[in-house]
Amino acid sequence: MQKMITIRSGEHNLSGALHLPEYRKEAIPLLIFIHGFVGSKVGEHRLFVKAARYFTERGYGVFRFDFSGCGESDGDYAGVTVTNQLKEVQDVVAYLFSIRGIDQRRITMVGHSMGGAIASLTAASDTRIKQLILWSPVGTPYEDITGILGPKAVHEIARRGSHDYHGFMISQTFLKDLKKHQPIEAVRSFTGPAHIIHAEADEQIPKEHAVRYANSFNKRIDTKQVLEQYIVKSDHTFSSYSFEDELFHKSLAWLEGSPVEKLVSQT
Repeated sequence: MQKMITIRSGEHNLSGALHLPEYRKEAIPLLIFIHGFVGSKVGEHRLFVKAARYFTERGYGVFRFDFSGCGESDGDYAGVTVTNQLKEVQDVVAYLFSIRGIDQRRITMVGHSMGGAIASLTAASDTRIKQLILWSPVGTPYEDITGILGPKAVHEIARRGSHDYHGFMISQTFLKDLKKHQPIEAVRSFTGPAHIIHAEADEQIPKEHAVRYANSFNKRIDTKQVLEQYIVKSDHTFSSYSFEDELFHKSLAWLEGSPVEKLVSQT
């Protein structure tokens, strides 16, 4: 079952889609998907739509949504900052907690790319998020995003205040705000279980971030060890059916509590 939902956040209406399993006898564990830089709730090659259907068929609820300035939500990308997106996530979580039948003890946030950084920053300060899954996460927001934009675009933003990036207006305020956020350090404040899956042949975000995140998580006291996994030969968006299948399978295996030894053997 899929239901389109509009959530008010500040002056914007955010477009979302709630997927619930057809048959359920108890409270439903929920996955909240967070898209990345200039992304949407559909995802590249419909990644989030496919993921939502995969996990719903296995008994999970899934919520995916567009940040303001993205997808079908209000606003323009010229007004986007990570700080604003973090506020929007808070409004989304508050709404989801009002839905009857959701198991509030089993809320997992799943972030891809820049969405991984935002999920990490959110989980570090919001105790409503019980588990965290990162897919090829941005680790150093300013360096990673300016690396994607390229030096010419960064120079234009510094000189003119903005840059048209494939139809998305990237502002100087956006870049300055990126410098405020350090998700790899922030995750030390998250007390719940976490897992990292990175594309082994990622052409946009360094796969070394997976180890950096894991090392940061594992500096916490009295928490489960966090391991990283890789999808061999995969690009940043896991753009093949085989990459998607492996990504979803490994995520589900971790959610279902597969032994650490099994997870290690699959990396």
